[in-house]
Amino acid sequence: MKPRIKLDGKKLAEAGDIALTTSKWVLEGTGPDGKPMKMEGQSAEVARRQPDGTWLFVIDNPYGLQ
Repeated sequence: MKPRIKLDGKKLAEAGDIALTTSKWVLEGTGPDGKPMKMEGQSAEVARRQPDGTWLFVIDNPYGLQ
């Protein structure tokens, strides 16, 4: 498939060590039939700040709140 993904992420809200984010994403590649394919959507995520300051997703819905 040789996928390529583009993300445009935004933080909507942050409360302490929890954040609500959303991302518009586009995934492009080559389908099993050899033809170009494209998928896109808007995701919703909840992340938690870790003790070292990094963020990890706790909930990830790649298709948002449909």
